[in-house]
Amino acid sequence: MNGCLEYFLDAIDAEFFGKSWNGPSLTATLDRLSAAEAARDDTWEGYSAWSVALHCAKCKRVVAVDLGAEAPAWPYPEEAWFPAPPEPSPEAWERDRELLRVMHDLSMGALRALPEARLADEMPSWKRPWGQVIAWLVTHDAFHGAQIRSMGLGTFKEKRHE
Repeated sequence: MNGCLEYFLDAIDAEFFGKSWNGPSLTATLDRLSAAEAARDDTWEGYSAWSVALHCAKCKRVVAVDLGAEAPAWPYPEEAWFPAPPEPSPEAWERDRELLRVMHDLSMGALRALPEARLADEMPSWKRPWGQVIAWLVTHDAFHGAQIRSMGLGTFKEKRHE
């Protein structure tokens, strides 16, 4: 694999659970929310942080499956890009955060196995070259982490210095 591509894949990992250059990682952001707060949909955009987390999981699942990885069944309606959790309990919040982690690991394993020669190949689901999809993925979790922190949820109204 091209050394430059490895930097991009490492950046995707960092934005998900590492030391992000763009504020707290997506995982660090989600870890600060209780199930009740994550399920609140009285946000500026009208959907919850939980729905955003599920959206990220779904995107990662699509990438993994398109690269041939075997992924667990998707427990939400396929057509929903921002599904709402039917049961906003602490157990369901932990389950869906674990689903997000599993989908991240599957997609990253599949991306790290992608030969550089296939970067110009079209991704079946999104009809874009894999190289373009990877470039977009570098910002995806950072964007959604910042989006969640900007939703007006009480947890993020307090100043926090890390």
